[in-house]
Amino acid sequence: MKKRFFAAALATVMAMSMAMGAATVSAESEKKTIKFFHRFPDEPYNSFIESKIAEYEEAHPDIDIVVESAQNDPYKEKLKVVVGGDDCPDIFFSWCGEFTERFIRENLILDLTPYLDADPEWKDSLMENQMVNYTLDNGMVYGIPFRLDCKLFFYNIDQFEEAGVEVPTTFDELLDVCQKLQDAGFTPIAYGNQEKWPSAHYIGTLNQMTVSDEVRAVDYVPTTGTFTDEGYQKALEYYQQLIPYFNENSNGIAADMARSNFCMGMGSMYYAEAIEIPYISDPTTGLNPDLHYGMFKFPEVEGPGNPNILTGVPEGFVVSSKTQYPDECVEFLKWFLGKEVGTEQAQTIGWFNASIGTTEGVEDQSLLDAYEVITSAEEMGPWFDNALYSTVCDTYLTATSDLTNGDLTPAEVMEKVQASALEAQTLAASAPEEE
Repeated sequence: MKKRFFAAALATVMAMSMAMGAATVSAESEKKTIKFFHRFPDEPYNSFIESKIAEYEEAHPDIDIVVESAQNDPYKEKLKVVVGGDDCPDIFFSWCGEFTERFIRENLILDLTPYLDADPEWKDSLMENQMVNYTLDNGMVYGIPFRLDCKLFFYNIDQFEEAGVEVPTTFDELLDVCQKLQDAGFTPIAYGNQEKWPSAHYIGTLNQMTVSDEVRAVDYVPTTGTFTDEGYQKALEYYQQLIPYFNENSNGIAADMARSNFCMGMGSMYYAEAIEIPYISDPTTGLNPDLHYGMFKFPEVEGPGNPNILTGVPEGFVVSSKTQYPDECVEFLKWFLGKEVGTEQAQTIGWFNASIGTTEGVEDQSLLDAYEVITSAEEMGPWFDNALYSTVCDTYLTATSDLTNGDLTPAEVMEKVQASALEAQTLAASAPEEE
């Protein structure tokens, strides 16, 4: 009798165990897996992203977000390969402008406009002067900003005072400041162009002032660009005037090394992105916790362009049109790039997103100053290297690097760019861009 009872009890336990196991397997199989790809593997940025994703998963047990990250250049290369394939991430970081628009032309990016229109509260919570950068002329919104950014000159206040110079507002004043700093024994500008994109920030900014908005709008479109306006060469000539004031071997120095040199006092100025402030201000870096620095906009250059454009656009996330879970992806981004997380993000890692009102608890005045510059900007200008067709961009940056070395003249640079632009017209018109 006891044996029969024990056997029956054992059978019951086994049945319950099997049922629980089946339920677990069922719950796991019902989870929706979302692949998330970003380019911030360094700390503390990666940990912040991972922690927020874990928080979201805990609140949404049906969602499993698989995260992958890579450094900037490898990230770009992998993205170009996977976006059109079956292994495309559901959500991925991407730059606004031509970098993402080439994917849009192939219908690879989800249109977020219907989601924003269906949720006016969400739409109204995002900064208009930032969202415009992820909006096409036809009204399609294809991305939501993760971090705001712009380009500003950072300057060593102590070295400026020792050299007896003030913040320049015009390009001629900038050259005068550079000369006086050099005469005082300082390296005027810390510069590292090893990756070539840093020169694009100089050239892009100068183009905005030497070439009219209308001409640039035509030239930055791959099927119509010619780059024959004399203002482009003029911009390179202005850039050429700064070369004697850069540190030696600037083409052999990485951008982050140039930033370190500025922090260590081996450069009185550094043309930097606002997102670099945490690297410079963080006393734990050990570079120079006592660095006394300020910021100013790129000095104005006379020309037919627009001096009111602030170089720098937000950087954010887009959703693949191939995702099985578009609604779930959008719901995650709505939260991850919203005000609550954005406020914590600004406090924790010093990056603001595009949600309105995320400055609470931020104590670094440099961050707040940069935020004010960005949010009050009349217009933001695209990153030059992301605004151009890939082959034109490669030609432009390589030739500018040669100009920096003294191997080409501004006129010779533009001859190469113009030839590349004509070739790009044919490539862009005949087939989707191949990378």
